Amino acid sequence: MIDENGPHYFIAFQTPGPKWVPGVKYNEQPEFMDHVNYMIELHQKGLIVLSGPFMEKAGGLNGVLADGGMTIFKAADLEEATKIGTDDPTVKSGFLNVEVKMMWVPFHT
Repeated sequence: MIDENGPHYFIAFQTPGPKWVPGVKYNEQPEFMDHVNYMIELHQKGLIVLSGPFMEKAGGLNGVLADGGMTIFKAADLEEATKIGTDDPTVKSGFLNVEVKMMWVPFHT
């Protein structure tokens, strides 16, 4: 059944920025833990629905991480969501770029 009044979520697509070090794995990048700590902070505030890096081969940290990732989170509106996405210290530093989009969810459980 389609939920015509389904919830809205916001998706932050994180991609390598100008300070990204080519050829270095995502989890070995110099500012990786700054990004992780920001995600932990958002998670503790109850804002994150799902978050993680893109993968080339499954297996968590034993798999092969791709460059970048995404976060699905809750916010009041696109303006607040964009602020959350751009307040990431690694976006501010130029390590990551971010694009935030709003998603309406008519199909959910």
